[in-house]
Amino acid sequence: MAMAKKSDKTSITNSKATEVATKFAVSYIRVSTKAQTKEDKSGIERQEQDYLNWLERNPEYRNLDEYEFRDSGVSGRGKNSKVGALSLFLKAAEQGKIPANTCLVVESMSRLTREAPREALKLITKIFDYGLTIAFVQWGGAVFDGGDSPVWFQIMGGISAASMEWRDKSERQKGHQQKIA
Repeated sequence: MAMAKKSDKTSITNSKATEVATKFAVSYIRVSTKAQTKEDKSGIERQEQDYLNWLERNPEYRNLDEYEFRDSGVSGRGKNSKVGALSLFLKAAEQGKIPANTCLVVESMSRLTREAPREALKLITKIFDYGLTIAFVQWGGAVFDGGDSPVWFQIMGGISAASMEWRDKSERQKGHQQKIA
């Protein structure tokens, strides 16, 4: 009777086993108003789909299952990084609960923050200081680790645009409230 013999070799080439590091990703989804959470609005659904599509295009990443970071009806200026789900993400990262090199996937800069440029830059730098990376779907979803790269120019432009967007929307809302008062 023939029996299979167990080989001491790890492969045909006699090379040692290769460790494969798992890369993780988490999404951050935000809409500014409760009205945007209604079924006929597409903001949340669109951002969820963006994240799923990003994971599909980046098969080396797995969703970090225990975590979901979603701010529904929370401003991107002053609130989300202090009391919202983004603040919980930052706290978990600070406590080492988020594995190093985990990628925070966000639809666009205006979904992450609409803070004034200096505060927004502090937020992004803090994320990098925790050993994490960021990918903005709007810019093609490339993973940015905060290193020396021309991507900083894109980030600064995105920060400025998101901050101006907040200011414009704020002014329009004030004008609308004055009309109905």
